[in-house]
Amino acid sequence: MNSETGSIMAFFYKQWPVPIYDSELPDHFQIPSLYVPVPSVFEETDTVSTFKKTYSLNMKLFHTDSALALKEADRLADTVRECRNIVPLLDESGAETGDFIRITRMETRVGDRGEAVMTVRWSSRYYYQKTEQPVLQDIDINSGVK
Repeated sequence: MNSETGSIMAFFYKQWPVPIYDSELPDHFQIPSLYVPVPSVFEETDTVSTFKKTYSLNMKLFHTDSALALKEADRLADTVRECRNIVPLLDESGAETGDFIRITRMETRVGDRGEAVMTVRWSSRYYYQKTEQPVLQDIDINSGVK
């Protein structure tokens, strides 16, 4: 799991302290609970120095019925919106790094019985690997101006 997904999980856990499953969902899971799978990722072009990855995280919220699950999903989504779609980025120890994740899109919908689905999207930029180039030392111009 990357630090961004972990930070989003921690943010939601603070708002709704229920068991969170992040690997395979067990046969007998607790209700209410939250299931956070690995996000899907696609690449976009960005700048000459960076590339952009857009993440889409399809979380499932489980409750005693679908209406309660959707109500909780909407409440969690509104909490993110009230924070201006900003989630603090945490390091591996759980401490805030001073950086943040800007959520670009959130969707909630009813899933199967007793389930709601919340889709969270965000983008991150990463630098290309830079190759070593010899340093330019001197330029000689032998021709004049026309």
